[in-house]
Amino acid sequence: MNSIYKLAYIKKLPNSKWRVMSENGKNLGTFDTQEAAKKRLKQVEMFKHFKKKNASFIDLTDADNFSLSAIMRKLRKQCSEDQVLEFLKIYNDYFEQGIKDEIQQPEKLALSNSLVDFNKLYPLKIDKDLIKSAALTELGNPVEVGQYLANIIKFILKRISLENRPKSINNLKNKLYYLNVNEIASKKMPASAALGQSITLVKHILFNHDANYVKTVIHNIIKNL
Repeated sequence: MNSIYKLAYIKKLPNSKWRVMSENGKNLGTFDTQEAAKKRLKQVEMFKHFKKKNASFIDLTDADNFSLSAIMRKLRKQCSEDQVLEFLKIYNDYFEQGIKDEIQQPEKLALSNSLVDFNKLYPLKIDKDLIKSAALTELGNPVEVGQYLANIIKFILKRISLENRPKSINNLKNKLYYLNVNEIASKKMPASAALGQSITLVKHILFNHDANYVKTVIHNIIKNL
């Protein structure tokens, strides 16, 4: 077990949360307490313990649908009982966190995150349509997402003078209307790009504001992430 501890470890974050990291720096889960992080680390240890040297792909491509029952049927056919139990433990942790965070369809998001964690330790083959379904679950209701993004845009456009703002909004509406939705849908953004875009968004919103104001906003972003 000592060799396993050298591969995976727990890291305390600035926002008082705890994160389990793999040997190559991958995020294996972020938790509110050190106890929960230790529990996840033990799960990683169990996966490493049962992992075979020449592990073959776990094939989930013909799963009936993106549901726990459908995925479990495939796992039970191809995995050991211990692996199945560990997968269920991971799922349960994410599901409980989803309930706590009041996420829409916590069971779908929990399943998506569980498969991501499982794939870090055991190679998976899964249908791309199921992954897209999970991504939609993370975003939530498209009407609510649209309203949320519109509010962010309105906040950014406050920099434009009141007399010029209506014209700018109409120009933006036209550009959004003619976006190629098929091209956007086919794009896959790497995780590193997501971090960069998040920082860019914060900078653009806070440009030219008082330094103390910027500091307070950033502090509260960190606190609430």
